[in-house]
Amino acid sequence: MPTTTGMKGDGFYNSHSSAQRAAMDAFLPWIEEAVAQIALAPGESLHCLDIGTSEGSNAIHAASRIIRRFRTVSNQPVWYFFDDLPTNDFNQLFANLFPDGDPAISEANVFTGAIGGSAYGPLVPPGSLHVATTFNALGFLETKPAAALPHFILPMPPGPCAPREGVGVTENEQIPYRLQAAADLEKFFAARADELVSGGRLLVQVYGRNDKVSTSHGIYDALSDGLLDSVDAGLIPHRVYEDLVFPIYFRTLEELIAPLDENSAFRIEATDTRESPVPFNAALNEAGDANAWAASYTGFLRAFSESILAAALPADLRNAETLDSIYSRIKDRLAADPARYPLRFISIGALLCKK
Repeated sequence: MPTTTGMKGDGFYNSHSSAQRAAMDAFLPWIEEAVAQIALAPGESLHCLDIGTSEGSNAIHAASRIIRRFRTVSNQPVWYFFDDLPTNDFNQLFANLFPDGDPAISEANVFTGAIGGSAYGPLVPPGSLHVATTFNALGFLETKPAAALPHFILPMPPGPCAPREGVGVTENEQIPYRLQAAADLEKFFAARADELVSGGRLLVQVYGRNDKVSTSHGIYDALSDGLLDSVDAGLIPHRVYEDLVFPIYFRTLEELIAPLDENSAFRIEATDTRESPVPFNAALNEAGDANAWAASYTGFLRAFSESILAAALPADLRNAETLDSIYSRIKDRLAADPARYPLRFISIGALLCKK
């Protein structure tokens, strides 16, 4: 089945995505330098596309940096397109693009637009792009495999700090999701290869894992425990937990670039795995306020998980009261035992040039 849910709207994702911005900022210098090397013909416009924009706060931040760097070498017009799933809160995106009626991107001769569509298919005409970017989006699978995960909510192993009896995922259970993630990448790179001009650049950054730590550790342990606490309290039936799967895969850098062999349409210019700072972790270390940390952590988690969770609830429980209760239990668990749910943001990235 397609994974067609988006982020939590009405400005919520914008307000709870500082960790994602810190991760993207680590890789933005690559594309800033690359865009300054793109040569346009006289009268030609620079065409850019961001994929997985959500409500736009972080995407507009990235676009502004890229355009400012381009303006140091050219005054030619810029078309900047922002894409996400049709279920995305595009009203909030446009509100962020034009706060109080004025453009958020202040440079002159810049034109913006929005596109609704999947990252794994064509989004613009062939050979029409000079720059494509995607940040913190490609972990979501295009479709959810018809493979059950009755003892965990993610097709990745739980983190090592929060063992709970009966919770886990086997290697065999992970295989269909790993294969889906690999097939998704093939489709993503093929679509971008068609859309980019020769010499065009593609920057891919996404949460992932290294040989020791996954970004999923801590986050999904807290969500899993909150859901099981809700089951124990009689708030939701156990079948909700058994049937719920977050169709998200946390890749290694090697998995990200695996499709890019010598026959690929792309040349690899840079790759890296980095651990990005998490602002609310820094605040906890400085102030020691576990309650404030738990509130920020819960908001961060809720911003990208609520839509999927809500869709999995029975119709009579698909309401704000039930969701508030579940996330309140998660917040209480986090505040009571921060060491059980550590969040380390492992970010992988690649800068590619269309041959």
